[in-house]
Amino acid sequence: MADDGRRAHADPESIAGLRSEDFQLLVETVVDYAIFMLDPSGVVTTWNRGAQRLKGFRPDEIIGRHFSAFYPAEDVAARKPERELELAAAQGRHEDEGWRVRSDGSLLWASVVITALRDDSGRLRGFAKVTRDLTERRRAEEDWVELARAEAALRLRDEFLSIASHELRTPLNALLLNTASVDFAIRDLEASGAALPVGLLDRVASISKQGARLNDLIERLLDVSRLATGRVALQRESMDLVEVVSDVIATCRPEADRIGSVVRLSAPPDVPGLWDPLRIGQIVTNLLSNALKYGSGKPVEVNVDTDGERARIAVRDRGIGIAPEHQPHIFDRFNRGSVARDTAGLGLGLYIVEQLVRAHGGTVGVDSAIGQGSTFHVELPLNP
Repeated sequence: MADDGRRAHADPESIAGLRSEDFQLLVETVVDYAIFMLDPSGVVTTWNRGAQRLKGFRPDEIIGRHFSAFYPAEDVAARKPERELELAAAQGRHEDEGWRVRSDGSLLWASVVITALRDDSGRLRGFAKVTRDLTERRRAEEDWVELARAEAALRLRDEFLSIASHELRTPLNALLLNTASVDFAIRDLEASGAALPVGLLDRVASISKQGARLNDLIERLLDVSRLATGRVALQRESMDLVEVVSDVIATCRPEADRIGSVVRLSAPPDVPGLWDPLRIGQIVTNLLSNALKYGSGKPVEVNVDTDGERARIAVRDRGIGIAPEHQPHIFDRFNRGSVARDTAGLGLGLYIVEQLVRAHGGTVGVDSAIGQGSTFHVELPLNP
């Protein structure tokens, strides 16, 4: 080793000039590689420090044993150790990468070189075996492959969502148009005094409601596809955040009345900023719909304020709350959490919220406790 701690590089001539005892010292001192010898039948005859470090066997535990002790049971059954010696003897050397067994039964991924040793007459005297531990590299490669597969699966799912959503919209639009036409026709008949079958209007209203709900689900799937593939372009313009939030509350009021929930808004006269009105409305709609869904019919509070640089929106419910272990994942795609498994939905609303808030350069978070409700906080820069 050089004085500055770096490894010294020995040229072939200097190695060739080493005395046998020096060479033996070199082999025994190396700790990064397992270097040992086998007799012609494969029995271990020498053992260096690197071999003990990599494989875990002490010299007295392994010298005198067959080197098949390093191979998994299936490789031993398939006579892989014997075949490797045969190849090394026939070709002069044999290289292999594969799983090997340590003394404690754990596995390592090893790069192995077996070299046949012959005397001047050509008689086989044994084998030199050099092993390098590549387990960490193997794990890194496996992690990379797994990540690549996961990313490919996500791309395929996003493409499927996009195609399926577009294909569903065509028949759905026709259904909604026909339902509207039937509704108008029924109301004309009703206005003319014609007798209508009992419950017909209710059935048409139910069809229309289910069609609207399906349309909303398809729109959410399309949004997920656009967000995942970066196809959402914000249309920023000067707007009043308080006005947009008030419009959303007015739109959601019929649903709030149906479940017996009161929505209260606390806000200054206006909060102007440069945002996409459609997407800001979507953010507030998803948060308010979420609060009404899980708010158990209790009041929902919406607060809007600003510090001159950022606007803040807080939506608070007093419902079932979110368990701490689920909170880090509530903004994931298709994640509904254990508290939501008995409710309708695809688990996309909060994912869309988080993505749209980030697209505006803002942040979103939640404070929640089981049985005490949840408060979602959104912060948006006024002029990104």
